[in-house]
Amino acid sequence: MRDELERRKDLYRRLFAGQALERAPVDVRVSVPSPYSVREQFLDGDKQLSAALANALATWEHAPSSDCIPAMRPDVGCSCLASAFGSEYYWGDSTDQTPGIRNRILTLEQLPEQVARLPIPDPTRDGWLPEGLRRIRRFSEAGEGFLPVSLLDAAGGVNVAADLLGMTELMLSFYEQPVALHALLDKIQTLYAATIRAGIAAAGGEDNITTTDYEDVWFPEGWKGHVSDDVSAGFSPAVYAEFSAPYHARIFAEFGAGGLHNCGPNPCHAAYVAHPLSPRSLDLSDAYSHADLPRFKQSLKHRAFIYLFYSGGQSPVAWYRDIMERMAPDVIVAPVISVGPNDEPEALCRALRPIATEYAARMNWGWDDPASKSTN
Repeated sequence: MRDELERRKDLYRRLFAGQALERAPVDVRVSVPSPYSVREQFLDGDKQLSAALANALATWEHAPSSDCIPAMRPDVGCSCLASAFGSEYYWGDSTDQTPGIRNRILTLEQLPEQVARLPIPDPTRDGWLPEGLRRIRRFSEAGEGFLPVSLLDAAGGVNVAADLLGMTELMLSFYEQPVALHALLDKIQTLYAATIRAGIAAAGGEDNITTTDYEDVWFPEGWKGHVSDDVSAGFSPAVYAEFSAPYHARIFAEFGAGGLHNCGPNPCHAAYVAHPLSPRSLDLSDAYSHADLPRFKQSLKHRAFIYLFYSGGQSPVAWYRDIMERMAPDVIVAPVISVGPNDEPEALCRALRPIATEYAARMNWGWDDPASKSTN
């Protein structure tokens, strides 16, 4: 199994390097129904670990031909950085929902004064971050150097600002309080980077992590940096260039320009890769980003590839063939497909492989020099 793990890792190393592949990677993973609700797993790290371990081992067992690198995800919520700044979690009626933020703690009118007084939290002491670091350490120990772990779903940047301010106030602050917002984003990103460093230490080093964010898709050495920017689905490329890209670049400069997540849609698709430090990959939800694929075919050409998470609607095989026909020879889309153990995951892998081989044969491989990227 360790030899097979190394083969899979080498496939992704070559993909990130832009080398010609014999076939495109296909990530089929197996999800086992958990006996615990999302809330139970959130509040009990041992239950969360048990569910994560079951899924990782089921993927190895039921999908041996997959290119998936099974991993585990310690999770204390996508608002964990906001919790460190003092925001309170609340639970909705459904036990299968993650927690949200109860009240905003910053206001548009007083933002300059509030940000000036706002201390930068300590990830080892504040909010849900210490529990998150404890889970990273526990999950990594359970993985025994074979199953990597993601770091926390910390989001960073404008996502955390939206938690602290509220979405409407964040959108207004781009225009009414840009100086104060930049000061806030600086403090958020300082905490984010410190949380990543603490997470890497808790995991026992970068060799044991998938990425610096929540994503449980494995990124190669030198490409571990990953950021999330779901809020960018709702603003312009110019706003992205000023308020998102520079802060993403701070993570990419330290940990490698590996990837960016936005579920979609993607009005800022070209801006994602317009910065000299821009991501080599995007991970997107097909449910919200499928309509953007024609735009990505142009904006990502020779610049980045896509991990696209299958969301149903048509058979995975027909879906993948349609994507291959649409995106070759310009942009590789690596499908990420989650199925149950009774859904014949190994047969699905075998059905997808000929399409992946044809996809690779039709591709124009190689990446442009990042220094040549324009901001237009």
